[in-house]
Amino acid sequence: MIPGMCGRFVQKDLKDLADAFDAQLRHDLNPRLLDPRFNIAPTAEIGVIGLDRAGNRSVTSMRWGLVPSWAEDAGGAARMINARSESAADKPSFREAWQKRRAVIPADGFYEWSQTGDRKQPWYVARSDGRPLGFAALWEVWRGGGDGPLFTCCILTAPANDEMARIHERTPVMLMDGPAVERWLSPDTPEIARHGMMRGPVPGSLLLRPVTPLVNAVRHDGPDLLAPYDPETAAAPVAAGSLL
Repeated sequence: MIPGMCGRFVQKDLKDLADAFDAQLRHDLNPRLLDPRFNIAPTAEIGVIGLDRAGNRSVTSMRWGLVPSWAEDAGGAARMINARSESAADKPSFREAWQKRRAVIPADGFYEWSQTGDRKQPWYVARSDGRPLGFAALWEVWRGGGDGPLFTCCILTAPANDEMARIHERTPVMLMDGPAVERWLSPDTPEIARHGMMRGPVPGSLLLRPVTPLVNAVRHDGPDLLAPYDPETAAAPVAAGSLL
């Protein structure tokens, strides 16, 4: 099944991503998260940046797909990988996390799908300056299972800017600099300021290119998924560096 808005993303090197956001890897982090991953799908375990008890940034393991603390079971996680930023503060599933449990999901880039007729074409989206992306995220802890607490998260989305609107009407909320990350994570940032951050990046911030439909199947995971690809010729790559 082809996912919807921000349904796949890339974490090539979690240690490098942590360094880029001045965060430390937790000592109990699942070591499998340190492996390069080029096709992370909903309900996967991912690296997420938050503040520890001392107020320092740390990278911890969470499952992608938020499970509210009051949920009877964790089965609905795949339906809540994203939350609309316009309504998250008021929705029962996200309201408390918006107030108290904010995080940043670091990524090298993400995939989005455009549709022409009955055909969906995957695109890879990354920053034009080559730096990593930081998705504004919410997290929760669910204690309804028998295996200890389950930590889960979701990505906030906003209306697409002109660049993203070419392929989708929504975009992940991206924290594009250090001060934005600081404001989002800080418990002292007023709610009105947090709402003001819920928008797409400025024009020129992103590069988008079509990539192979192999990304549609989560079993495919490797750097070849990011190779330039020309959908008109079905398999022939376009010239290197010709990001659209």
